[in-house]
Amino acid sequence: FSAAVLDISDDVLIGKFLAGVANMAAFSREVGIPTEAGLPHMFGNAFRNVAALIADVDFTFKEVEEVKKFLADPDAYAAANPVAAAPAAGGGGGGAAAAKEEQKKAVVEEEEEADVEFDLFD
Repeated sequence: FSAAVLDISDDVLIGKFLAGVANMAAFSREVGIPTEAGLPHMFGNAFRNVAALIADVDFTFKEVEEVKKFLADPDAYAAANPVAAAPAAGGGGGGAAAAKEEQKKAVVEEEEEADVEFDLFD
């Protein structure tokens, strides 16, 4: 190897280390082994589960009040953040064409499913 291999900056080392930590966290979450790297994901998932459970009941607490407000009136949040609510610019009507193509594709798929002439339970 040449000496240029040893010229590694701190940014490259930190990036490689963080990528390794992310891989370890993902692997440990997948196999169900709790690690310190996976704790932020565990707490985030736990909060989402709790918020989903109490979304329709009268019980509330400080951390879930914003979620309940959003679920009660999502249009108010869309009006407060018009950039997120607006469609992506650029195509000028490309969304309508994509929607028509998606609808046509769905119709074709339904026709293909209707052509099946056998039954699994006959």
